[in-house]
Amino acid sequence: MSLSDFIAGLVHLVLVAAFTGFTAGRLRARLLPGWSGSPARLIEAVAAVGLLVFCSELLGIFGLLEVFPLVILLGLLAIFAWLRVIPRQAGSEDSVPPSPAVSTGAQLLAFAAAFVVVAQWGAFTSYNLDHGITNFDSVWYHMPFAADMARTGSVTGFFHTDTVFLNWFYPQNSELIHGVGIVMTGRDFVSIFINLGWLGLGLLAGWCVGRPYGRPHLTMLGVAVLMATHTLVVREPGTAKNDVMAAALILSAVAIMLNRSSARPDPPGWVSPDWAMAAGGLAVGLAAGTKVTALAPALLITIAVIHATVPHRHLKAAGIWFSAALAGGGWWYLRSLFATGNPLPQIDRIGPLELPGPERLQIGRPDFSVAHYLTDTGVWKDYFVPGLDQGFGHVWPVLFALVIGGLILVMLTAHGRLTRTHGAVALLAILAYLVTPLSAAGPEGDPSAFAINLRFLVPALGLALVLIPLSSWFDRGWRRYALGLLLVGLFVGTSATDPVVSAPGRTFGFALALLFVALPFGFWMLRERLSRHLSLPPLAVGLGLALAVFAVFAWPIQKSYFESRYQDFELSDGSGLTGPYRWAEGITDSTIALAGSTAGFKQYGFWGPDLSNRVVYIGRDAPHGGFDAIGNCAGFARAVNAVQPDYLVTSPFLNFNEYGDPIRSPETAWAENDPSLEAIVPGVKPPATDRPVIVWKVNGQMDPTLCGRLAPGQNYVPGLAKD
Repeated sequence: MSLSDFIAGLVHLVLVAAFTGFTAGRLRARLLPGWSGSPARLIEAVAAVGLLVFCSELLGIFGLLEVFPLVILLGLLAIFAWLRVIPRQAGSEDSVPPSPAVSTGAQLLAFAAAFVVVAQWGAFTSYNLDHGITNFDSVWYHMPFAADMARTGSVTGFFHTDTVFLNWFYPQNSELIHGVGIVMTGRDFVSIFINLGWLGLGLLAGWCVGRPYGRPHLTMLGVAVLMATHTLVVREPGTAKNDVMAAALILSAVAIMLNRSSARPDPPGWVSPDWAMAAGGLAVGLAAGTKVTALAPALLITIAVIHATVPHRHLKAAGIWFSAALAGGGWWYLRSLFATGNPLPQIDRIGPLELPGPERLQIGRPDFSVAHYLTDTGVWKDYFVPGLDQGFGHVWPVLFALVIGGLILVMLTAHGRLTRTHGAVALLAILAYLVTPLSAAGPEGDPSAFAINLRFLVPALGLALVLIPLSSWFDRGWRRYALGLLLVGLFVGTSATDPVVSAPGRTFGFALALLFVALPFGFWMLRERLSRHLSLPPLAVGLGLALAVFAVFAWPIQKSYFESRYQDFELSDGSGLTGPYRWAEGITDSTIALAGSTAGFKQYGFWGPDLSNRVVYIGRDAPHGGFDAIGNCAGFARAVNAVQPDYLVTSPFLNFNEYGDPIRSPETAWAENDPSLEAIVPGVKPPATDRPVIVWKVNGQMDPTLCGRLAPGQNYVPGLAKD
């Protein structure tokens, strides 16, 4: 990226952030003028995300998700907000949440937890700055979805990454935000840092949960305990995975509503339908529009809010809540409904009721749930206990004992109807995880994906950990101090699995924490003195200064990033993609066709350094929005000809149960049979196998009639569901 391109991208980002931030701030000031401090900032952050998502979707429906349309639309909204078109809501000052004083010691404890967890995430972010985004789900579909939105400017199409799963029907708020970053800069550099922003939102939400009750440091520490776990630290920082986004938004919804329920004139624990409820509904909708596994906690939180609505106002509350939620996440489910007749095409049956949706010709691995193995002692010994130990550290028994026991305390002793109901919601969300498909994925008796998919439990655990300090049992005395010490111990225990002090990127991590945690915190601690000399809030000045310093250093950081991007891609994973990825870093403005699921599942590197390549996975459309593999040579040749690629990549069928032993796929033999294809990048053969990944230069149309030279056994589909 040239200096001029970097400056242009930076200007675009600043304009988008400034316009959305200004509009969100004005909306909050007009609609909830009495709110201030951290809850006000949380509502503004949620509103800004909602504005960005909604405006991007609106433009994307018409294929106009581009730099100038988005900047102009957001700029117009900012002008309307500046003109004060929205009237100030009278009487909203009466619904201001309380803000008890917090001791300096409590503030320092919260600062220390935030500093350590940001440094830890920053250290692991550094790995992706050195190599490029290499996380499996990120290179499989998160980043390809984002790159396709940026390339086409549209959010209406279904981008097919493979023929095994149905991930094109997933909600894509997270990918849309990554897509906006790509649109604004023409590169994926911004994506490396997006999850750090969601980490910050989650910590802010944690602080806000406990603020009306005088214990924000404990609720924030609960979030830090979760964010420091191995299951998040090794997968979320610097990648496009969206578990942290969903968790942060769920926590934001809970924080907003708990602050509202603590405010007068409503009875404690009850809520009236107002603009705070709209903000909570927006946060829940944004979470549901991010990840399907967030649907269960989102639905349960919705039930809790309606249940805690003041009498005779339930219908209005439901209207406000669901309208806001639909604006935040409804588009993706409506898109699937229009295409298949089912908003969740992955679910084809509810009890005896059959639902429309595509049938899958291939399968990756069985989608067993944890509940399937609950009484299997062998699986507990060989998979569940080691997986929990890996995902949450050696302290996981204490963590889960605190969660279950603490939630019971919340349901019995917490102040207010909404808080107690949320305790039940968190417990039900944990139970919902047990029956979540893929939570124990793998062959019968071999749930090898259990440890990886512990991330499905993250929103429910986060909700539980921030609610426990709200029990009246911890209102005063030694019990509150004991809980604080226990949370500190859990934080040390969960973060010990991936300690920042020994991480290769610790220097970068500590630098980020100093810049974005220590510097703003210093301004905030000195706010009384600095307010005399500053026209803006000291905390805002500290954050602005941190962003300005980071922008200066971003130029050499991104230069190094693009020099090393995918030059050392997963050399030891046995995928055979090292050579093809290095080759693709020199290819731009080309069409690359992919065949064989190994290339499909790890396709992002083929988009090129500036993401200008058009990448197409070869398959055939199937009923109800399905996309199936092609099982014969002639059909494959015709499909390749329809794409008119410059290059074709053939690869084996990815073996989810044993990555180092890929399954033979027929496309390489079909390519070898056609003289119009020239092998230019032979793949690095995985150990003990003859199934390489090969890049072919397409010099002309493939000839389907040449397929007659192949033996009948060369026409087949690997991984058939019936097998």
